Amino acid sequence: MTKTIKTFIAFAALLSTNSLMAQQDTTTTKSLGEVIVTGQYQPQAAKNSVYQVRTISKERIQRQGATNVQTVLNNELNIRFSQDVATGGAGITMMGLSGQNVKVLLDGLPITGRQGTGNEIDINQIDVNSIERIEIVEGPMSVVYGADALAGVINIITKKAGPKKFSVTARLHEESVGSEYDLKKQGIHNQYIGLGTRVFKNFEIGGAFGHNYFGGWKDTAVDRELVWHRKDQLLANGYIAYHKGKLNLRYRFDGLDEIITNPGNFLAANAQQSSGDTLAYDQEYLTNRAMHQLQGTFTANKNLNVSLQSAYTDYSRQVFSTSVSKKTGDVRLNTSAGTQSLVEFKGFTFRTLVNYRLSKVIAFQPGIDINTESGKGERLQTGNNSINDYAFFVTAEITPWGSKVNIRPGIRMIKNSVYDAPPVIPSINAKVAITKDLDFRVAYANGFRAPSLRELYFNFFDANHQIVGNPDLKAETSNSFTGSFNWEKTTAKQVTYTAVLSGFYNAVKNRIDYGVSATNNQIFTLLNVYDSRTSGFSLNGTARKSNWNGGIGMSYVGFYNDYSAQDKSLRTMLWSPEVTVTGGYSFTKIGLDVNLFYKFTGKRPQYITQNSTVVLAKVSDYQMADFTANKKLGKYLVLNAGIRNVFNTTRVNSSVSSGGAHAGGSGVSSIANGRSFFAGLNFNWSK
Repeated sequence: MTKTIKTFIAFAALLSTNSLMAQQDTTTTKSLGEVIVTGQYQPQAAKNSVYQVRTISKERIQRQGATNVQTVLNNELNIRFSQDVATGGAGITMMGLSGQNVKVLLDGLPITGRQGTGNEIDINQIDVNSIERIEIVEGPMSVVYGADALAGVINIITKKAGPKKFSVTARLHEESVGSEYDLKKQGIHNQYIGLGTRVFKNFEIGGAFGHNYFGGWKDTAVDRELVWHRKDQLLANGYIAYHKGKLNLRYRFDGLDEIITNPGNFLAANAQQSSGDTLAYDQEYLTNRAMHQLQGTFTANKNLNVSLQSAYTDYSRQVFSTSVSKKTGDVRLNTSAGTQSLVEFKGFTFRTLVNYRLSKVIAFQPGIDINTESGKGERLQTGNNSINDYAFFVTAEITPWGSKVNIRPGIRMIKNSVYDAPPVIPSINAKVAITKDLDFRVAYANGFRAPSLRELYFNFFDANHQIVGNPDLKAETSNSFTGSFNWEKTTAKQVTYTAVLSGFYNAVKNRIDYGVSATNNQIFTLLNVYDSRTSGFSLNGTARKSNWNGGIGMSYVGFYNDYSAQDKSLRTMLWSPEVTVTGGYSFTKIGLDVNLFYKFTGKRPQYITQNSTVVLAKVSDYQMADFTANKKLGKYLVLNAGIRNVFNTTRVNSSVSSGGAHAGGSGVSSIANGRSFFAGLNFNWSK
C-alpha cells in the first residue's frame, strides 16, 4: 500500500460528498420521485428537466451484482466499451463519440487520471460499492461543463449518511473468471465496508474501504503469461458534512491504490546462457490517486443561492520492471533502458455558481469554471507540461407558460493557456410539454476542446503499445444537435409505460485520433481528423408494475471520418445497430427477485489510417447477457448470485485490432473473459 493511502486510511473512516445540490435529507428527495441534480438549477424530477437524463439507481447496481462501473454501464443503449487487456483500462464511446468527449464526474467534479495517451478516464478505478446512483445526461453540455462534455455527462454520485443515526453496509463477492477460480490467486474476490452516522448535531460523517482483486485470465496463454493481466485495488473514501440553516458544507476524500501485474515467460538471455539460467521479465503498473473535494452552498433566500465546488487531485502511474531467475527464483530490478518510468499529474478544479430567480418566468445561473493540469515524468516530452483553462458561463431558464415550456440559452467564454478559443461558445436547450404524458426536448451546442497533456506530450512504449504524443495537435471544434420525444403513462391497474424516441447529430472538426507515424509504420501517433461526424436515433420502451419490469431498446448509430480535406472518395456514413433487453420479476412472499440483462452490439465499420493510407475496417457483432438472482436472508442480509456473460463471448474478429495502436495484430478484439459464475452477500444495517 502506498504512503498516500496509508496516510488517509485512518482518516477515511471519518470523512464522500454527494452531488453539489443533493445535500438535503433522503426524506426530502423521496417526495420528488426520481430526483436528478446534474446541470440543474435545483434538484428536480427527471420529467421536468430540460435535459434528456437517464438514472441508474443503487438498487439496479445491486441487482446486477456489479463489481465495477463498466459492468453497470455495459447494458446502456448508445454506450460501448473497448478493452485494453494489457493496462486494464476500458475506453468508452457514447452517442458515437469517444471518451475524450464524455465528461465523467464524481459528485459533480471532473476526475484527474486518464489512461493510455488519450483523454479518457478509467471508470473502473471508481468504487462501485460507494455509488448512490449514476446520472447520464445525453447530448451536449459544453457550455456548463466544457467541450469534453460534447457527447454528454456521466455523473457518479456517491452515498451519504442518510437520515438514520447509524448505518453500516458491507459486501463480500466471489466470482470466477471464465472457468478459472480458486480462493487465492484466480477469480474475483471483493470485500467492502461502509459506515455513516448523523449522531452529532448538524454533522454527517462517514466513509468506506474496499478491496477488489482480479486474478487475471490465463485462457490460452502458456507458462507464466496471462491474456488479461492481474489487478489488485485498494479504495478508500471518507466524508464530513456540516448542515445548519442556510449553509451546507461537505469535504470528501477519495483514494486509490492499484497494481496491475504483467508476468512474462522464461526466456533464455545471452548473458545467462553460460550458467544455464533463464529469465522472465515482469512489469507492474502502479496507479495512485488522492482526490480531495470541498463543496458548499448558501441559500440567501428563495430566489438566490450561491454554490462553490473545488477539487484537487494528485495522480501518479509508475511502470516497475523486474527480472526473475528460473534457476534461483531471485527477483531483480530491470535496469534496461525504458523499463522504468514514473509520471505524475496534478489537477485542480474550481467552480462557483449563482442561481438567481428574477421572476416566475426568468432565472439566471452565471458561473466560473477553472481547470488546471500539470504533469512531469520520464514519458512526458519536454515542453510546457501544463494546461490551464479558465471559463465564464451564464445560462438562463425561461418558463413563459410555467412547466409547459422551458427554454435554456447559454454562452461560455474561454481562456486557454495553450490554444486560442472562439470568443463565445453558445448553446440552447428547450423542453415542451405537448400533453400531460408527452414531452419534447431539443438541444444545440457549439464546442471547443484543447488537447490534453497526454495527447500532446505523453509517449507510451511497452510490449503492447507504441504510441507517441503530438505537440502539434490542433484544438477540436464541434457542433451538436439532439432531440427526443418522451412519453410516460400509468394505467388504472398501476402499470407504468414509458417510451423515448431520440436522435442526435455531431460534427467535429480536427477530432483527435490515432494514426500511423509518417516516419515509422510500427509507431502510432495522435493526429487530427479533418472532418468527423456521428449521427443516430434510438427507441427505448419500458413497462413496470409493483413486482415486475421489462424494457427493450434499439439504436442505429452512424460514424464518418474524413482524414483529408482533399480526399473526397471516402465520405460515407457507416452504420451500426444495438439492441438491449432487460427484465425482472420479484417473488415478494419469499423475498426473491430474478433479473435478465441482454445487449446485442452490431458490426461497427469505420475508416482508419493503416500503413499511411486510409482503409475500411470493422469490428464484428456480438451479444452479451447476465442473469442474476437476489434472495433476502432475514432482515439485514441479501444473497446475490448469477451468471455473467451467458453466451461466453470472449473475442470478436476485428480488422481494427490488426496492427492497431492497442493490439499486437492478432485480428481479434477482446470483449470479455468468458462465462463466469458469482455469489455474494450484502449486509445493510441502520439504527
